[in-house]
Amino acid sequence: MNGVVLYDLAMRLPLTFLMLYNALFVGRDIYVHLFVWREPAGLTYGTTLAALLVTEAYLLLIATLTLVRLRPVRKLSGIVPRITALAAGLLPASLAWLPRVPPTPGRQVVGTLLMVAGLALAVASIGWLGKSFSLMPEARRLVTGGPYRLVRHPVYLATVIQGAGLILLYPSIAALLIYTVEVVLQIIRMGYEERVLRDTFPEYDDYARRTSARLIPRVY
Repeated sequence: MNGVVLYDLAMRLPLTFLMLYNALFVGRDIYVHLFVWREPAGLTYGTTLAALLVTEAYLLLIATLTLVRLRPVRKLSGIVPRITALAAGLLPASLAWLPRVPPTPGRQVVGTLLMVAGLALAVASIGWLGKSFSLMPEARRLVTGGPYRLVRHPVYLATVIQGAGLILLYPSIAALLIYTVEVVLQIIRMGYEERVLRDTFPEYDDYARRTSARLIPRVY
């Protein structure tokens, strides 16, 4: 292996290990729900188990694709786009540190279903990206099929849906502020990604005209 390949591998490993580490804890919770749970298995149990299963699929998919993804054709230069991408990716985790008020059964079910829907969309979208997956604003291949035929950034739409679910589960001014900042960061991040894709792929402008919605069809 030459130095470039080793450096590229070293840059992939931290995210891979982080996803696998989190997957261990989620897997433990899945085991508890499937084999240790002794309370009545009602609607809350079902939605929570669904959220755990789709979260596990999401974490394992990110870990796998981070290892096998293609090397980028082009990267957006500058530190600001990278900091923006990292902040947008890590900020939702800060919600775990906020004081939690036990949700009502209704909020528990609706909030969890929103999280399941968001995570399922993320899994489908990232799976469609395949080896083109990236955390930073980088260009590997131009993906225009599947969810990307409807909106240009379905992964970030999934993040918005998940965030709405978390707000329902743990409502507070701090959580709402974090969610607002997260949405703003994702919009800025979309602009950076579109810039590097447009600079790399001449056909991107035609794709953007055909798929005019960034996040929500007919809205934005």
